[in-house]
Amino acid sequence: MKAWQCRLALLGLAAAQIAAAAPVRFVPAEAGYVVADVSRAAPDPGLRELLLAARDRPSAITRVALADAYLERARARREPMFVGRAESLLAPPVTAGTADAAERRRYAWTLQYRHDFDRAARLLDAVLAAAPRDVAARAQRASVRLVRGEFAGARADCAQLVAAGEVLVGLPCLAEAMAGQGDLERGRSLLATFAAPTSAEPRVRAYLLAVRAELDERAGRPDAAIAGYSTALTLAPDEDSIRAALADALRTRGDRPDAATVADIDRPSLALLARQALAAEGEARSRLRQRARELLALERDRADAAHEREAALLALDAGDAAAALTAARVNFERQRELPDVRVLARAAVAARDAAALAELRRWLAETRFADVVTAGILATAERG
Repeated sequence: MKAWQCRLALLGLAAAQIAAAAPVRFVPAEAGYVVADVSRAAPDPGLRELLLAARDRPSAITRVALADAYLERARARREPMFVGRAESLLAPPVTAGTADAAERRRYAWTLQYRHDFDRAARLLDAVLAAAPRDVAARAQRASVRLVRGEFAGARADCAQLVAAGEVLVGLPCLAEAMAGQGDLERGRSLLATFAAPTSAEPRVRAYLLAVRAELDERAGRPDAAIAGYSTALTLAPDEDSIRAALADALRTRGDRPDAATVADIDRPSLALLARQALAAEGEARSRLRQRARELLALERDRADAAHEREAALLALDAGDAAAALTAARVNFERQRELPDVRVLARAAVAARDAAALAELRRWLAETRFADVVTAGILATAERG
Protein backbone atom coordinates (compact mmCIF):
# COMPACT_ATOMS: atom_id res chain seq x y z
CA MET A 1 0.00 0.00 0.00
CA LYS A 2 0.80 3.67 -0.29
CA ALA A 3 3.91 5.20 -1.72
CA TRP A 4 6.47 3.42 0.41
CA GLN A 5 5.21 0.05 -0.86
CA CYS A 6 5.35 1.09 -4.48
CA ARG A 7 8.89 2.37 -4.29
CA LEU A 8 9.81 4.93 -6.92
CA ALA A 9 12.94 4.54 -9.07
CA LEU A 10 15.98 5.49 -6.96
CA LEU A 11 19.64 5.88 -7.91
CA GLY A 12 22.47 5.43 -5.42
CA LEU A 13 25.38 7.82 -5.02
CA ALA A 14 27.69 5.20 -6.48
CA ALA A 15 25.83 5.44 -9.78
CA ALA A 16 26.51 9.16 -9.95
CA GLN A 17 30.17 8.66 -9.18
CA ILE A 18 30.53 5.99 -11.87
CA ALA A 19 28.74 8.20 -14.39
CA ALA A 20 31.00 11.12 -13.59
CA ALA A 21 34.08 8.97 -14.11
CA ALA A 22 32.87 7.33 -17.31
CA PRO A 23 30.09 9.29 -19.02
CA VAL A 24 30.24 7.22 -22.23
CA ARG A 25 28.25 3.99 -22.18
CA PHE A 26 30.06 0.73 -22.79
CA VAL A 27 28.73 -0.98 -25.93
CA PRO A 28 29.83 -4.62 -26.43
CA ALA A 29 31.45 -5.30 -29.79
CA GLU A 30 29.84 -8.73 -29.99
CA ALA A 31 26.23 -9.66 -29.36
CA GLY A 32 27.26 -12.60 -27.17
CA TYR A 33 29.54 -10.60 -24.88
CA VAL A 34 29.09 -11.67 -21.24
CA VAL A 35 29.61 -9.02 -18.57
CA ALA A 36 28.93 -11.33 -15.63
CA ASP A 37 27.25 -14.62 -14.86
CA VAL A 38 24.73 -13.45 -12.26
CA SER A 39 24.04 -17.02 -11.20
CA ARG A 40 27.65 -17.16 -9.97
CA ALA A 41 27.83 -13.56 -8.80
CA ALA A 42 24.66 -13.56 -6.71
CA PRO A 43 25.22 -11.56 -3.51
CA ASP A 44 24.05 -14.23 -1.08
CA PRO A 45 23.48 -18.00 -1.12
CA GLY A 46 19.69 -17.74 -0.90
CA LEU A 47 19.45 -15.52 -3.95
CA ARG A 48 21.95 -17.70 -5.81
CA GLU A 49 19.76 -20.75 -5.20
CA LEU A 50 16.73 -18.92 -6.55
CA LEU A 51 18.69 -17.85 -9.63
CA LEU A 52 19.72 -21.43 -10.34
CA ALA A 53 16.19 -22.71 -9.74
CA ALA A 54 14.74 -20.13 -12.14
CA ARG A 55 17.32 -21.10 -14.76
CA ASP A 56 16.83 -24.87 -14.39
CA ARG A 57 13.06 -24.82 -13.72
CA PRO A 58 11.72 -21.61 -15.29
CA SER A 59 8.20 -21.90 -13.89
CA ALA A 60 5.92 -19.08 -12.74
CA ILE A 61 6.52 -20.10 -9.12
CA THR A 62 10.30 -19.84 -9.36
CA ARG A 63 10.07 -16.57 -11.31
CA VAL A 64 7.82 -15.05 -8.65
CA ALA A 65 10.10 -16.20 -5.82
CA LEU A 66 13.14 -14.74 -7.56
CA ALA A 67 11.31 -11.51 -8.41
CA ASP A 68 10.28 -11.15 -4.76
CA ALA A 69 13.90 -11.61 -3.68
CA TYR A 70 15.06 -8.98 -6.18
CA LEU A 71 12.39 -6.47 -5.13
CA GLU A 72 13.04 -6.97 -1.43
CA ARG A 73 16.77 -6.43 -1.95
CA ALA A 74 16.09 -3.28 -3.96
CA ARG A 75 13.84 -1.95 -1.21
CA ALA A 76 15.85 -2.93 1.85
CA ARG A 77 19.32 -2.08 0.53
CA ARG A 78 18.44 0.74 -1.88
CA GLU A 79 19.85 -1.11 -4.89
CA PRO A 80 17.59 -0.11 -7.81
CA MET A 81 19.34 -2.38 -10.29
CA PHE A 82 17.51 -5.29 -8.69
CA VAL A 83 14.19 -3.77 -9.74
CA GLY A 84 15.51 -3.88 -13.28
CA ARG A 85 16.40 -7.54 -12.83
CA ALA A 86 12.88 -8.30 -11.61
CA GLU A 87 11.43 -6.40 -14.55
CA SER A 88 13.57 -8.26 -17.12
CA LEU A 89 12.63 -11.57 -15.51
CA LEU A 90 8.89 -10.88 -15.61
CA ALA A 91 8.59 -8.94 -18.87
CA PRO A 92 8.71 -11.94 -21.27
CA PRO A 93 5.73 -13.87 -19.81
CA VAL A 94 3.74 -10.67 -19.23
CA THR A 95 4.36 -9.47 -22.79
CA ALA A 96 3.56 -12.91 -24.20
CA GLY A 97 0.31 -13.05 -22.23
CA THR A 98 1.36 -16.23 -20.40
CA ALA A 99 2.01 -14.68 -16.97
CA ASP A 100 -0.15 -15.68 -14.05
CA ALA A 101 -1.69 -13.17 -11.62
CA ALA A 102 1.27 -13.23 -9.24
CA GLU A 103 3.72 -12.45 -12.04
CA ARG A 104 1.55 -9.63 -13.34
CA ARG A 105 1.26 -8.10 -9.86
CA ARG A 106 5.04 -8.09 -9.45
CA TYR A 107 5.49 -6.64 -12.90
CA ALA A 108 2.99 -3.90 -12.05
CA TRP A 109 5.16 -3.13 -9.03
CA THR A 110 8.17 -2.55 -11.26
CA LEU A 111 6.05 -0.22 -13.40
CA GLN A 112 5.04 1.72 -10.30
CA TYR A 113 8.69 2.02 -9.37
CA ARG A 114 9.25 3.64 -12.77
CA HIS A 115 6.31 6.03 -12.18
CA ASP A 116 4.46 4.30 -15.03
CA PHE A 117 1.21 4.32 -13.10
CA ASP A 118 -1.04 4.12 -16.16
CA ARG A 119 0.38 0.78 -17.32
CA ALA A 120 0.46 -0.54 -13.78
CA ALA A 121 -3.20 0.34 -13.32
CA ARG A 122 -4.22 -1.31 -16.60
CA LEU A 123 -2.36 -4.47 -15.65
CA LEU A 124 -4.02 -4.59 -12.23
CA ASP A 125 -7.43 -3.87 -13.80
CA ALA A 126 -6.98 -6.96 -15.94
CA VAL A 127 -5.95 -9.09 -12.96
CA LEU A 128 -9.01 -7.98 -10.98
CA ALA A 129 -11.35 -8.43 -13.94
CA ALA A 130 -10.34 -12.09 -14.01
CA ALA A 131 -10.17 -12.52 -10.24
CA PRO A 132 -12.18 -9.89 -8.30
CA ARG A 133 -11.25 -11.50 -4.97
CA ASP A 134 -7.51 -11.09 -5.53
CA VAL A 135 -6.84 -9.08 -2.36
CA ALA A 136 -3.19 -8.39 -3.18
CA ALA A 137 -4.07 -6.92 -6.58
CA ARG A 138 -6.85 -4.82 -5.05
CA ALA A 139 -4.52 -3.42 -2.39
CA GLN A 140 -1.96 -2.63 -5.06
CA ARG A 141 -4.52 -0.91 -7.28
CA ALA A 142 -5.75 1.13 -4.31
CA SER A 143 -2.15 2.25 -3.80
CA VAL A 144 -1.82 3.34 -7.43
CA ARG A 145 -5.12 5.22 -7.22
CA LEU A 146 -4.09 7.02 -4.03
CA VAL A 147 -0.78 8.06 -5.56
CA ARG A 148 -2.58 9.43 -8.64
CA GLY A 149 -5.23 11.27 -6.60
CA GLU A 150 -8.06 9.04 -7.83
CA PHE A 151 -9.74 9.00 -4.45
CA ALA A 152 -13.18 7.69 -5.43
CA GLY A 153 -11.72 4.59 -7.05
CA ALA A 154 -9.26 4.12 -4.18
CA ARG A 155 -12.10 4.43 -1.68
CA ALA A 156 -14.02 1.65 -3.40
CA ASP A 157 -10.98 -0.64 -3.41
CA CYS A 158 -10.16 0.14 0.22
CA ALA A 159 -13.75 -0.54 1.32
CA GLN A 160 -13.61 -3.91 -0.40
CA LEU A 161 -10.38 -4.72 1.42
CA VAL A 162 -12.09 -4.00 4.75
CA ALA A 163 -15.09 -6.12 3.70
CA ALA A 164 -12.72 -8.96 2.82
CA GLY A 165 -11.32 -8.87 6.36
CA GLU A 166 -8.06 -7.08 5.49
CA VAL A 167 -8.65 -4.45 8.17
CA LEU A 168 -5.01 -3.67 9.02
CA VAL A 169 -4.37 -2.53 5.46
CA GLY A 170 -7.89 -1.61 4.38
CA LEU A 171 -8.76 0.74 7.24
CA PRO A 172 -5.86 3.20 6.87
CA CYS A 173 -6.28 2.93 3.11
CA LEU A 174 -9.95 3.88 3.49
CA ALA A 175 -9.14 6.74 5.87
CA GLU A 176 -6.66 8.18 3.41
CA ALA A 177 -9.10 7.91 0.53
CA MET A 178 -11.80 9.59 2.60
CA ALA A 179 -9.41 12.41 3.51
CA GLY A 180 -8.73 12.93 -0.20
CA GLN A 181 -12.44 13.52 -0.78
CA GLY A 182 -12.99 16.16 1.86
CA ASP A 183 -13.60 13.83 4.79
CA LEU A 184 -10.34 14.54 6.58
CA GLU A 185 -11.84 14.58 10.08
CA ARG A 186 -13.84 11.41 9.40
CA GLY A 187 -10.66 9.75 8.20
CA ARG A 188 -8.82 10.84 11.33
CA SER A 189 -11.68 9.61 13.52
CA LEU A 190 -11.62 6.26 11.77
CA LEU A 191 -8.02 5.73 12.87
CA ALA A 192 -8.09 7.58 16.19
CA THR A 193 -9.02 4.60 18.35
CA PHE A 194 -7.81 1.79 16.12
CA ALA A 195 -4.54 0.14 17.08
CA ALA A 196 -2.85 -2.62 15.14
CA PRO A 197 -2.07 -5.62 17.35
CA THR A 198 1.55 -5.93 18.40
CA SER A 199 1.61 -9.30 16.67
CA ALA A 200 1.07 -7.61 13.30
CA GLU A 201 4.00 -7.26 10.92
CA PRO A 202 6.03 -4.14 11.83
CA ARG A 203 5.71 -2.66 8.33
CA VAL A 204 1.91 -3.00 8.49
CA ARG A 205 1.84 -1.24 11.86
CA ALA A 206 4.18 1.41 10.45
CA TYR A 207 1.79 1.99 7.54
CA LEU A 208 -1.12 2.58 9.90
CA LEU A 209 0.90 5.03 12.01
CA ALA A 210 2.26 6.88 8.97
CA VAL A 211 -1.22 7.40 7.50
CA ARG A 212 -2.49 8.63 10.88
CA ALA A 213 0.51 10.98 11.07
CA GLU A 214 -0.15 12.37 7.60
CA LEU A 215 -3.76 13.10 8.41
CA ASP A 216 -2.68 14.82 11.63
CA GLU A 217 -0.20 16.89 9.61
CA ARG A 218 -2.86 17.92 7.13
CA ALA A 219 -5.19 18.86 10.00
CA GLY A 220 -2.61 21.25 11.44
CA ARG A 221 -1.26 19.06 14.25
CA PRO A 222 2.47 18.97 13.42
CA ASP A 223 3.64 17.72 16.81
CA ALA A 224 1.31 14.72 16.70
CA ALA A 225 2.33 14.06 13.10
CA ILE A 226 6.04 14.11 13.90
CA ALA A 227 5.50 11.79 16.85
CA GLY A 228 3.54 9.40 14.63
CA TYR A 229 6.09 9.40 11.82
CA SER A 230 8.89 8.86 14.35
CA THR A 231 7.19 5.80 15.84
CA ALA A 232 6.45 4.45 12.37
CA LEU A 233 10.11 4.86 11.43
CA THR A 234 11.27 2.86 14.44
CA LEU A 235 9.08 0.00 13.18
CA ALA A 236 10.23 0.30 9.57
CA PRO A 237 13.60 2.07 9.53
CA ASP A 238 14.32 1.10 5.91
CA GLU A 239 11.14 2.70 4.53
CA ASP A 240 12.45 5.80 2.81
CA SER A 241 9.06 7.42 2.26
CA ILE A 242 8.34 7.47 6.01
CA ARG A 243 11.81 8.90 6.62
CA ALA A 244 11.23 11.56 3.93
CA ALA A 245 7.81 12.43 5.36
CA LEU A 246 9.31 12.88 8.82
CA ALA A 247 12.13 15.04 7.45
CA ASP A 248 9.59 17.18 5.58
CA ALA A 249 7.39 17.59 8.66
CA LEU A 250 10.36 18.60 10.79
CA ARG A 251 11.58 21.10 8.22
CA THR A 252 8.08 22.56 7.83
CA ARG A 253 7.99 23.06 11.62
CA GLY A 254 11.37 24.80 11.43
CA ASP A 255 13.49 21.98 12.89
CA ARG A 256 16.15 21.84 10.19
CA PRO A 257 18.88 20.20 12.31
CA ASP A 258 16.52 17.36 13.27
CA ALA A 259 15.40 17.03 9.65
CA ALA A 260 19.03 16.74 8.58
CA THR A 261 19.65 14.03 11.16
CA VAL A 262 16.64 12.01 10.02
CA ALA A 263 17.68 12.17 6.35
CA ASP A 264 21.34 11.38 7.06
CA ILE A 265 21.76 7.68 6.27
CA ASP A 266 24.26 5.61 4.34
CA ARG A 267 23.62 5.26 0.60
CA PRO A 268 20.63 7.61 0.58
CA SER A 269 18.06 7.53 -2.18
CA LEU A 270 17.76 10.64 -4.30
CA ALA A 271 14.66 11.63 -2.33
CA LEU A 272 16.61 11.55 0.92
CA LEU A 273 19.69 13.15 -0.60
CA ALA A 274 17.57 16.10 -1.69
CA ARG A 275 16.19 16.41 1.83
CA GLN A 276 19.72 16.31 3.25
CA ALA A 277 20.55 19.24 1.00
CA LEU A 278 17.43 21.18 2.00
CA ALA A 279 18.21 20.77 5.71
CA ALA A 280 21.99 21.31 5.56
CA GLU A 281 23.93 24.53 6.01
CA GLY A 282 26.93 26.16 4.34
CA GLU A 283 29.36 24.12 2.28
CA ALA A 284 27.56 20.84 3.01
CA ARG A 285 24.37 22.29 1.56
CA SER A 286 26.09 23.21 -1.71
CA ARG A 287 27.84 19.83 -1.97
CA LEU A 288 24.66 17.84 -1.33
CA ARG A 289 22.63 19.96 -3.71
CA GLN A 290 25.20 19.37 -6.45
CA ARG A 291 25.12 15.60 -5.87
CA ALA A 292 21.34 15.56 -6.09
CA ARG A 293 21.43 17.56 -9.32
CA GLU A 294 23.93 15.11 -10.80
CA LEU A 295 21.62 12.22 -10.01
CA LEU A 296 18.67 14.03 -11.58
CA ALA A 297 20.73 14.65 -14.71
CA LEU A 298 21.75 10.99 -14.76
CA GLU A 299 18.11 9.91 -14.55
CA ARG A 300 17.21 12.10 -17.50
CA ASP A 301 20.18 10.92 -19.56
CA ARG A 302 19.09 7.33 -18.99
CA ALA A 303 15.45 8.17 -19.75
CA ASP A 304 14.52 6.85 -16.31
CA ALA A 305 11.53 8.23 -14.42
CA ALA A 306 12.98 11.44 -13.04
CA HIS A 307 12.31 12.58 -9.49
CA GLU A 308 10.51 15.73 -10.57
CA ARG A 309 9.24 16.33 -7.03
CA GLU A 310 12.82 16.55 -5.78
CA ALA A 311 13.82 18.61 -8.81
CA ALA A 312 11.12 21.12 -7.90
CA LEU A 313 12.15 21.20 -4.23
CA LEU A 314 15.80 21.83 -5.14
CA ALA A 315 14.91 24.51 -7.68
CA LEU A 316 12.75 26.30 -5.11
CA ASP A 317 15.61 26.14 -2.63
CA ALA A 318 17.91 27.68 -5.24
CA GLY A 319 15.43 30.47 -5.98
CA ASP A 320 14.62 29.29 -9.51
CA ALA A 321 10.84 29.56 -9.42
CA ALA A 322 10.35 28.94 -13.14
CA ALA A 323 12.29 25.66 -13.10
CA ALA A 324 10.54 24.63 -9.90
CA LEU A 325 7.12 25.19 -11.43
CA THR A 326 7.99 23.27 -14.59
CA ALA A 327 9.14 20.26 -12.56
CA ALA A 328 6.24 20.48 -10.11
CA ARG A 329 3.67 20.51 -12.92
CA VAL A 330 5.23 17.53 -14.66
CA ASN A 331 5.30 15.71 -11.33
CA PHE A 332 1.66 16.56 -10.57
CA GLU A 333 0.56 14.98 -13.81
CA ARG A 334 1.82 11.63 -12.50
CA GLN A 335 1.38 11.71 -8.74
CA ARG A 336 -0.74 13.76 -6.36
CA GLU A 337 0.21 12.92 -2.82
CA LEU A 338 0.65 15.44 -0.01
CA PRO A 339 4.24 16.54 -0.88
CA ASP A 340 3.28 16.79 -4.56
CA VAL A 341 0.39 19.13 -3.75
CA ARG A 342 2.53 21.27 -1.49
CA VAL A 343 5.47 21.66 -3.84
CA LEU A 344 3.16 22.65 -6.70
CA ALA A 345 1.52 25.24 -4.47
CA ARG A 346 4.87 26.66 -3.40
CA ALA A 347 6.21 26.73 -6.96
CA ALA A 348 3.08 28.36 -8.38
CA VAL A 349 3.16 31.06 -5.69
CA ALA A 350 6.90 31.64 -6.12
CA ALA A 351 6.51 31.95 -9.89
CA ARG A 352 3.39 34.12 -9.54
CA ASP A 353 1.77 31.92 -12.17
CA ALA A 354 -1.96 32.63 -12.22
CA ALA A 355 -2.77 29.69 -14.52
CA ALA A 356 -0.96 27.17 -12.32
CA LEU A 357 -2.63 28.57 -9.22
CA ALA A 358 -6.04 28.35 -10.86
CA GLU A 359 -5.43 24.75 -11.95
CA LEU A 360 -4.38 23.69 -8.47
CA ARG A 361 -7.30 25.48 -6.83
CA ARG A 362 -9.68 23.80 -9.28
CA TRP A 363 -8.27 20.35 -8.43
CA LEU A 364 -8.51 21.07 -4.71
CA ALA A 365 -12.12 22.18 -5.11
CA GLU A 366 -13.06 19.14 -7.20
CA THR A 367 -11.46 16.59 -4.89
CA ARG A 368 -11.99 18.55 -1.64
CA PHE A 369 -8.45 17.59 -0.65
CA ALA A 370 -7.73 19.39 2.62
CA ASP A 371 -4.33 20.46 3.97
CA VAL A 372 -3.76 23.45 6.23
CA VAL A 373 -0.21 24.02 4.95
CA THR A 374 -1.31 24.11 1.31
CA ALA A 375 -4.16 26.46 2.25
CA GLY A 376 -1.66 28.74 3.96
CA ILE A 377 0.65 28.74 0.96
CA LEU A 378 -2.17 29.66 -1.41
CA ALA A 379 -3.37 32.37 0.97
CA THR A 380 -0.05 34.17 0.49
CA ALA A 381 -0.84 34.49 -3.23
CA GLU A 382 -4.21 36.05 -2.44
CA ARG A 383 -2.55 38.60 -0.17
CA GLY A 384 -0.26 39.55 -3.05
